[in-house]
Amino acid sequence: MPVPGPSSLGRGVVIAEGADVPEPWAAAPVVRIDDAVLADPEAAVAVLHRCWSEREAVVVQLAVDPARFRAPWSHAAEPWTVDPGFEPWGDRLRFLVWANTYDARAGEPVWWWARKAARLGAVESPAGPADVLLADDTPAWVDGGPRGPVDGVNAVDGARVVHRESVELGRLASPPSANGAGNGKATALAPDQLAAVTHGAGPARVIAPAGSGKTRVLTERLRHLLGDRGIEPALVLAVAYNRKARDEMADRTTGLGARVETLNALGYGIVTRAWGRRPPLLEAREQRALVESLVPSRPRRANVDPIAVYIDGLSLIRLGLRDPAEVEAELDGAEGLAAAFDPYRAEMRRREVIDYDEQVYLAIELLLGDGEFRRDRQAEHRHLLVDELQDLTPAHVLLLRLLSAPGYDVFGVGDDDQVIYGHAGADPRFLIDYRGYFPCAREHALEVNYRCPAPVVDAARSLLAYNVRRVDKQIRSAPDAEVDPSALRISVHAPDRGAGALVEVVREWLAAPGAEAHDIAVLTRVRSLLLAPHVALAAAGVPVASILEPDVLDRVGLRAALAYLRIAVTPTAVRGADLVEVQRRPSRALPPWIDKWLSRCRDVAAVAAAADRIDDRGVAEKLRLLHADLERLANIADEGTTRDVLTAVRDDIGLGRAMTLLDGGRGGDGSSHLDDLEGLLQVADLHADPAGFEPWLRRTFHHEVAAGGVELSTIHRVKGREWPCVVVFGVTEGLMPHRLSVDVEEERRVLHVAITRGRHKVAVLADSSRPSPFLAELDGSAPRGRVLRAVPSAPAPAARTSPAAGAPAAAVGVVDALKRWRRDRSRADGVPAYVVLSDKHLEGIAARLPATRAELAGCPGIGPARLETYGVDILEVIASAS
Repeated sequence: MPVPGPSSLGRGVVIAEGADVPEPWAAAPVVRIDDAVLADPEAAVAVLHRCWSEREAVVVQLAVDPARFRAPWSHAAEPWTVDPGFEPWGDRLRFLVWANTYDARAGEPVWWWARKAARLGAVESPAGPADVLLADDTPAWVDGGPRGPVDGVNAVDGARVVHRESVELGRLASPPSANGAGNGKATALAPDQLAAVTHGAGPARVIAPAGSGKTRVLTERLRHLLGDRGIEPALVLAVAYNRKARDEMADRTTGLGARVETLNALGYGIVTRAWGRRPPLLEAREQRALVESLVPSRPRRANVDPIAVYIDGLSLIRLGLRDPAEVEAELDGAEGLAAAFDPYRAEMRRREVIDYDEQVYLAIELLLGDGEFRRDRQAEHRHLLVDELQDLTPAHVLLLRLLSAPGYDVFGVGDDDQVIYGHAGADPRFLIDYRGYFPCAREHALEVNYRCPAPVVDAARSLLAYNVRRVDKQIRSAPDAEVDPSALRISVHAPDRGAGALVEVVREWLAAPGAEAHDIAVLTRVRSLLLAPHVALAAAGVPVASILEPDVLDRVGLRAALAYLRIAVTPTAVRGADLVEVQRRPSRALPPWIDKWLSRCRDVAAVAAAADRIDDRGVAEKLRLLHADLERLANIADEGTTRDVLTAVRDDIGLGRAMTLLDGGRGGDGSSHLDDLEGLLQVADLHADPAGFEPWLRRTFHHEVAAGGVELSTIHRVKGREWPCVVVFGVTEGLMPHRLSVDVEEERRVLHVAITRGRHKVAVLADSSRPSPFLAELDGSAPRGRVLRAVPSAPAPAARTSPAAGAPAAAVGVVDALKRWRRDRSRADGVPAYVVLSDKHLEGIAARLPATRAELAGCPGIGPARLETYGVDILEVIASAS
């Protein structure tokens, strides 16, 4: 047998303690495996993995009985306590010691893979020219290194190569003698795509910007592995993010025996193998009932789902690998979540059922807790191809790492610039630090956006350059891309002209020859901003396919605003239910029994009369203030517009501040109550008459998914889709970046995803009084390195208080600046992005607002409106902090 074999195979040797290093390996590094290594294998594993991956010979000196690390280690840990970067060191140590090494412990080196091949019918060939002779007398090497062409070919020194993975499956098949650089379809790939598809061996990170052909690359890689290289389908799995992507990949690889699964199906299959049966999935109503039985009972409130926050919390714990107590503290209305977590899972186990997220979480628990089971599953997942890697949560990453160990041969395709699900645990670090999760990974980058016009590609590249946490990359438009500057339109409109400007753009596009409504999409950062486009387009006779549901007008803020409007336009004929509604939002701190009094009132004057009959002076005074507010609104309705009335409701009455408080624990993911008011104000601009507004709105707005209509959706729902023409509506300060977001870089990525949905034309619309700072970043005119703070789209005034008497001069200066900001915030110029505060101010604010302590740490300033979102008077805080 040729020893040590061709240098290109990189074979090492295992020797006993005290034995001399065989001469062929005299210059190779030596790794000693002793008790210290078994206690802490990290350093030794790092060296062994690099040598194995790079096909560099290594000497392994065994100072312990290898039986001590033969059995896979089990880890009895709750998955949420485990980092996605968790290393199964035992799995890796055993594999790397024996995968590509001769055994020279007894003297003469033995190549055990040749011995195993002989059991399958091959003949060992001690005199060469290779390890074995196959059944047709073809000489072959049995390779123990990373699977893939050696030095770019599948033959070494004139002999074929059979991989140890095939031998483990009981096969002696070898890939074609050619290097499989491509087939008929692969040869049509662009150079950067072809380089990724024909990646040699081991893990690979493929950065695939929008429109760069990500799905094609992933599918052709799968075809390449199964067809060109002949890797057994039982060892290869393509992991799709959702069913649609799974079906597309499966269709494109018909006839190859390809395995394609979603992440949840992958987890479900692992649970099924462990349990020996297919567990039923809990239906949504069953899950809700189970959760409700385990958490504290909560009073029912209209349009508020008290169980939804617990279901969201369970998902954050399991997919985000988060501490249950931490998640409970973070979510409003989730009291008792941490205490219910274990009982919830125990009850599912008792019923022998699982829910949607448990497919992944339980699979992780089973893989961690049973080393032998994990090793068996790893043998079925030697080569993973993973789509949309940027959308994976920590639990998804951990599941893939547990299955792909010890070789970590994961071909991950994604784009860190499209991470927009941070609230669910997605993180660009999984791509940025890919080699930390999948050691020795090679890197490939797709550089050409084949989808979008050149002006859109240029704007996207400029916008993303303002982000720091990202993979540095080149993004170019295709050679034949549209270069007309009008392909990207960035327009600002008057505050009351948003919906009108949108309709004008859509009508212009529809007037083009051959244009169809379904060629157009209108995208917004949050769902409620779709209300004005929906109504405006419907009123203009343009068919729409909208995601808005009929009950959108019954959401808390909209219901209260419309109740105020009804009272304002008919103050002499009011409904008692409307009076009850408005006294609660904003809260007047009235006792519950006052609802009976108000429900009997039939006009606004009756509220004042009721106050005169109540003995409790405090309650009476609050009723008089309510009466005064309603009278003021009635006066505005007499002479003003619908916008005037609703603006007064939001700002002067304080409904905006109440909605801000209600939003306090939300993440700006599309369910903000304050954004609901913003959306309603935009609709108000379409019908100026307060008296006729609501009847007109209810006639015009109805849920409609017209076949072939203009698609109305949020940006988060359309990632991966595209249209000929796209309008991005509401690119406005406080909405993009969203006031509730804590990650401005993710907000940039959201806008980037939005504009790159368009193939031919893209229009970006913004309110001229509050243009998003991102607009200047699209053309690169914004300064670099500035600090951006998300601020409310329409901040509500804080309580009417004054700075403390005798405040220091510095504090008074800040207070004066804040007063000017509050007074002038409707102007397009002269409004500060933030006010720089002293360390003393920041310390005082942090003391008053513990939730902001981490946010304030190291920040040079913070938007005054951002502080108002916490429901406090910024002037009072600054003064008291001084």
